[in-house]
Amino acid sequence: IMPAGPSVAVPAPAARPAAPPVQRAAEYIVALVNSEPITNTQVQKRVQRVLDEAGPQAAGVPRDVLTRDVLEQLISERAQLQLAKEQGMRLDSMAVEQAEQTVARQNELSLTALYQRLSEAGISRDEFRNNIRDQLMLTRLRERELDSRVRVSEREIDDFLAEQRGTRPRAAA
Repeated sequence: IMPAGPSVAVPAPAARPAAPPVQRAAEYIVALVNSEPITNTQVQKRVQRVLDEAGPQAAGVPRDVLTRDVLEQLISERAQLQLAKEQGMRLDSMAVEQAEQTVARQNELSLTALYQRLSEAGISRDEFRNNIRDQLMLTRLRERELDSRVRVSEREIDDFLAEQRGTRPRAAA
């Protein structure tokens, strides 16, 4: 069974008032995953993306809790991506292009319109493609891990189907 594609939210076009100038903090490393840094900027960008995607639902979550959860997610993703790389997993550019087209189709946009909307949201095409590549790689890694661990016998399938039909499975011979 093939997954429908990466889960990537595309920001909706919104007329936002111009934001007042914000003083930015200096860039610094907040975590190391096997000597690969995760920066404050990466965490804050992901926090903002979560807030944008969740809308009013995220308003009730304290910012420090959300930031901690996002950091934990980034650490987990980075570790999994490193594992995928160590296992020699690769993605060709065609897979990423197909995923981009799927995201555009799911959002009822042309690829050009998708890139325009991403640009308006401050997301570069390269950043978007890297995000898709990472999500595809994580999906493949999870599928590989599950496929190697999950085993279902014919008997278990028969028992489940019989249970769903409301009949009793036959006794083992």
